[in-house]
Amino acid sequence: MVGIDILKKIHFLQDLSDEVLEKIGGIAQLETFDEEAILVRQDQKLHLIYMLVTGKIFSNCRSASGKALTLDELSPGQTFGVSALIGDSLATFTAICAEECTVITLSSDQMIQLFEQDFKLGYVVMQQVVELFKSKMNKHTRQFLHSLATHPAMGEIQKDPI
Repeated sequence: MVGIDILKKIHFLQDLSDEVLEKIGGIAQLETFDEEAILVRQDQKLHLIYMLVTGKIFSNCRSASGKALTLDELSPGQTFGVSALIGDSLATFTAICAEECTVITLSSDQMIQLFEQDFKLGYVVMQQVVELFKSKMNKHTRQFLHSLATHPAMGEIQKDPI
């Protein structure tokens, strides 16, 4: 069980009512992980949602050539792994603790049971999921466009008359 005061530190949960937070807190776990602990592995089935309370986590992925790329540096208050709420989702990233971390974990199965018992709670939480995905999609689009704009080969394409 995790108290409301700790849950309110998580951006994903900040706007939820105390009543909803109480229900979520009842199934949440507070765990501490050592530096270099791997919480999620790329291509593994997700079954937990993670919310960082203290510490720093790197979100990495491997390219087709095997090169490790850092996608994000997660700081306290951030959430990852919410796609666990959407069926048999596989992780598109590896999450590694950059230092000792305190993390709230939520079982996706227990969250879905909560949604089935309380449709309003499910609706409110899934609205937050949509907002989180939208925010991440916007961030990754900006990163992609920046990479394209600064890639040396793009200068050659722009100079090449069609």
